[in-house]
Amino acid sequence: MFLGRKKENSVCKIGFVVSKKTHKRAVKRNRLKRLMRESVRLIIKENFDFQDTQSIIFLGKSQALNKSFKEIDFAIKELLKEIK
Repeated sequence: MFLGRKKENSVCKIGFVVSKKTHKRAVKRNRLKRLMRESVRLIIKENFDFQDTQSIIFLGKSQALNKSFKEIDFAIKELLKEIK
């Protein structure tokens, strides 16, 4: 799934990947992707500026499977601060 916001002639594409190596159960992988998507959706809603960024891919790792939404949201916000 790609989330995008058009700014003039550019679109920022955002992807989420959690491989089967992370966990064999699709339920666990899908939960992690849902949490990451929701975090990015809320960041976009807050008008985060992705203007200079062309595409971002978030890779879910096995350490993130047992994290809460707050922890994942904080980690994604920190990563996006580094991009800016």
